[in-house]
Amino acid sequence: MLKTTLIDLFFPKFCLNCGRPGVYLCRNCQGKLKTVEKDSCFYCHGLSYGGFTHPGCLRKNGLDGVISLFYYSQVLKKIIKQIKYRLAYDIWKEMELMIDPQVLKKLSLFKKLDGDFSLVPIPLHPTRLRERGFNQSELIAQYFHKVLGFPVSNVLSRKKMTVPQANLSGRLYRYRNMKGAFQTITKNITGGCFVLVDDVTTSGITLKEGSRILKMSGARKVYGLTLAKG
Repeated sequence: MLKTTLIDLFFPKFCLNCGRPGVYLCRNCQGKLKTVEKDSCFYCHGLSYGGFTHPGCLRKNGLDGVISLFYYSQVLKKIIKQIKYRLAYDIWKEMELMIDPQVLKKLSLFKKLDGDFSLVPIPLHPTRLRERGFNQSELIAQYFHKVLGFPVSNVLSRKKMTVPQANLSGRLYRYRNMKGAFQTITKNITGGCFVLVDDVTTSGITLKEGSRILKMSGARKVYGLTLAKG
């Protein structure tokens, strides 16, 4: 209790959106988070129950579906940026408590799918992991583990030091940036079913590359699960 009081005294919390003291996201700004109520096909963006890829849109080594909880609003953008670049682990732990259980209901669809699924956090390059001290995608995967009960499996590693996708404009530049970024670190994934976990998807290229590598290594099904979508 004393430790917490001292931390709050010397490092007070302020709402990351409006600056109100006390918490990282005040109740008023929490209300500005927009949930994704109607999921869509990852490829054609047409409505799709559970975010499953339409049969006619399935691609070789592509994603079988993607679910996101929130839209990438300015409020959430500030939070994710602070988690990533201010190395603010505590911000995410507070964010966990704010996610309405109603928002998580659609994740139960994963439990109805055929196969034993594992959660795979999008990996950081070892250099960037040392700089930050944690991988935000792994924190999110651990949260979804508590919700779904699926094990977290670090079967991917990042072998290429990439530029942050947010710093690049244009799909071609983002594609070239991520091409060949990942590799599998275990050979025993033939027939496996995986859910790639990331903080946000905008162009979707990171998830696509993760799916490509997993399926080329023998994975049977690969889905995506993100906190936000742009």
